[in-house]
Amino acid sequence: MPNTGHFFTFEGPDKAGKSTQIARLSQRLQEAGYEVIVTREPGGTELCEDIRKLVMAPREDKPTPETELLLFAASRAQLVRKLIVPALEQGKIVLCDRFADSTVAYQGEARGLPVETITFLNDFCLQACRPELTFLFDLPVEESLRRLRGMTTGQGTDDRFEQEDRQFREAVRRGFLKVARREPDRVKVIDATLPVDEVTAIILGEISHAVPGIF
Repeated sequence: MPNTGHFFTFEGPDKAGKSTQIARLSQRLQEAGYEVIVTREPGGTELCEDIRKLVMAPREDKPTPETELLLFAASRAQLVRKLIVPALEQGKIVLCDRFADSTVAYQGEARGLPVETITFLNDFCLQACRPELTFLFDLPVEESLRRLRGMTTGQGTDDRFEQEDRQFREAVRRGFLKVARREPDRVKVIDATLPVDEVTAIILGEISHAVPGIF
């Protein structure tokens, strides 16, 4: 087993299957003898979960795009220093549901904030802590909405972003795909409409290629 840890992130729209694949990968890695940390953004520590409630919950006093950006950045900085870096230094594998690319897609492409500001904040928060691989679950907006409706029929939602309209979602998807085109070696685009087992096989194959001998 390696002496240093590995860091993999998972990006994509609502209901694209990230949680299912993270759970499957975590189990496979643990079976191979690794200690795995599964976390999310925003969230992952007590303080970060408090920030998550602030930024995600629907409220009449909605955060401005600038406030939203800074809250995500604050959570990310805390998560990196308090959880991710220590885990990697201990040789653990970290799987994170959303990370810095989400800020580029959501606050950059969809909210229209300057890419230079987002890049500066991401660099400041991350320092040298960058994922080795990012799996982008690409899902057509109509399918994302269909799945979301199926999950929330007769129920409300406590996620402010799940209430956004189609135009916002199209912009988010566009933002993610721009990131993937800029960094194809790191960001692996996965068709999230594929069967679950096929998606799992793709992820395991990409990790095996990037980190020979991991399994």
